[in-house]
Amino acid sequence: MAHLVIIAMENAASEGKKRMSAMSQLVFTLAYANDWNPTRLLGTLSFALTSGLCGLVVYLCYLRRQRRDPGHGMGLWIGLFVAQLAMLIELQMNMRFDAGDLLRDVIRDMDLYENRRQLQAMAFVLVTLPMIAVYSTVFYMVRKRGLPVILVVGGTMASLSLFCLPLISLHAVDRIMYHHVGPVMLISLMWLISASVTFAGGVKALIASRNALFSRVNPRDWHHSQPRTSRPGVRTQRSRRPSTTPRELHNSGPRV
Repeated sequence: MAHLVIIAMENAASEGKKRMSAMSQLVFTLAYANDWNPTRLLGTLSFALTSGLCGLVVYLCYLRRQRRDPGHGMGLWIGLFVAQLAMLIELQMNMRFDAGDLLRDVIRDMDLYENRRQLQAMAFVLVTLPMIAVYSTVFYMVRKRGLPVILVVGGTMASLSLFCLPLISLHAVDRIMYHHVGPVMLISLMWLISASVTFAGGVKALIASRNALFSRVNPRDWHHSQPRTSRPGVRTQRSRRPSTTPRELHNSGPRV
């Protein structure tokens, strides 16, 4: 009987420890949600600026699409805006570290935690090679879109790579990324550099879209002003030459 009582007390103590551990993790998560440290603040400001800029470019692309401009590129910029916004939200939700903890728990349950170094190296290779292939394909597809698009795409993919690294959690990589440089960690400076590249390309794209949108020549008017091609033996009507002299300008007005 005493033996059963001791076992029950041990089980109750272990359950209490589990509850305390869960509560401590919850308190840590809530504390991080309210912890506006310099590292998190710098990353939030960086991706907030890039998200807002990409949103402005998307709006200008939408206006160009309304004018039937074939070079608006709205689909690409929507994807870039969604990627920047997702990274901004991730900085507030902190889900990448929760996913890493979940993977470590799975490894522990499979009794493979002692060999985690080999598993992490394999995961690093399995993640890096597809990422290189995807990035190479994306760069090949946008290589003729101009320097602004290349800068924005390159900065966005670099930022996404920085967010994917905590899932693998290599000790050497973590020690470098989370090394303190003054009041911030090195990872926040990497975020700032990649966001700066994205911002520079976004500014160039914003200026180009604005010039294309508010230029004097409307692409629709330019299309209709071109002479029609005709087949042999078919007579076509050419567009009238715009008026240039004062007399022609006077006579070109509406007749009353």
